[in-house]
Amino acid sequence: MTTKAMLRAFKFRCYPTPEQEAALVQTWGCVRLVFNKALDLRSTTWKQHQRSVSYGDTSAALTAWKRDPKLAFLREVSAVPLQQSLRQLQQAFSNFFAKRAKYPRFKTKHGSALSLEYTTSGFRFKAGQLWLAKMDAPLDVRVSRDFPMAAASSVTVTQDAAGRWHVSILCTDQTEALPSTGDAIGVDLGVADALVLSDGRRLNPDDDFNVQHKQARVVKYQRRLAKKTRGSKNYGRVKTKLATAHSALTDARRDWLHKTTTQLVQDYDVIVIEDLNVAGMTRSAKGTATKPGRSVRAKARLNRGILNHTFGQFRQFLEYKADWYGKQVIAIDRWFPSSKTCSTCGAINTELQLQDRTWTCTQCQTAHDRDQNAATNILAVGLTV
Repeated sequence: MTTKAMLRAFKFRCYPTPEQEAALVQTWGCVRLVFNKALDLRSTTWKQHQRSVSYGDTSAALTAWKRDPKLAFLREVSAVPLQQSLRQLQQAFSNFFAKRAKYPRFKTKHGSALSLEYTTSGFRFKAGQLWLAKMDAPLDVRVSRDFPMAAASSVTVTQDAAGRWHVSILCTDQTEALPSTGDAIGVDLGVADALVLSDGRRLNPDDDFNVQHKQARVVKYQRRLAKKTRGSKNYGRVKTKLATAHSALTDARRDWLHKTTTQLVQDYDVIVIEDLNVAGMTRSAKGTATKPGRSVRAKARLNRGILNHTFGQFRQFLEYKADWYGKQVIAIDRWFPSSKTCSTCGAINTELQLQDRTWTCTQCQTAHDRDQNAATNILAVGLTV
């Protein structure tokens, strides 16, 4: 059985002590300061002298900042996350010049997610425990699965909006190709049902993870938050509850996606999907002041349904797992009329509307379920590719 070496991240919950949490927050403050000073240095130098500043220049500037008595606190934290923030800024500028991203923005205390990256010189594993630089005790990491500890190349500590701490460990891992099953499946992504398979199955996250209940909790706290005074203590309390509800909803959807895509990759050698343009599909119908759109509320509900099923994330998970385990994902042309084409005789129903969930072919009189018919056509077209 063939194996493949690849970089793989293993993410776990961690529970720092109050002292460790204070140290991590202090380190994050220093990281923000270094990132913002380096960004200001780059921007100011270009505006005043039309000269670009390299990563080496910012690294030398960091050394000078540490010598400044006013910035002596930079020496109290680990130097590794500070240096990594400069590398991240360099990558941000590379993405900007390659037109993959916008111009880098300054990091703020409440508007930027806490994230600290430690390379091999900034962490170590001792007796199965994770020790970070400048800390007197190991982090309490709840390791829920085995990972190649000796092959770890970086550790990233993050805190989400709900206040939960996580550790993501990047390792070089070996994956084995799964045995061939000889089967193929077509998958139609929908709104009423998240996934409709060509074998007749319909898969929805609410069947296993009660997503609708979690969504209702998010809506409840959103309404409560709208009635609070921004900046007040009550506003902060409800905001935390809203973040916790959002986290529960996101975790449930992500867990369902992971389990569903893993099962599909295990059961089928070829998985055929549509090459959907999610950004175009969820574009607002508001229009402009001179040319207002039509059916704006209906389009907003449709957009919400598409985004709730995270089509892009489903494809991302499916493709990288197929690559891991030696399976194949085929994306057919997004313009192929999979719903309008009769899977029995091939006739195209040009009159089919979005609200029509069932229809009968005028040529062969076959009754079709819209999504089931689309999944069958997707599989057929994918196999010809």
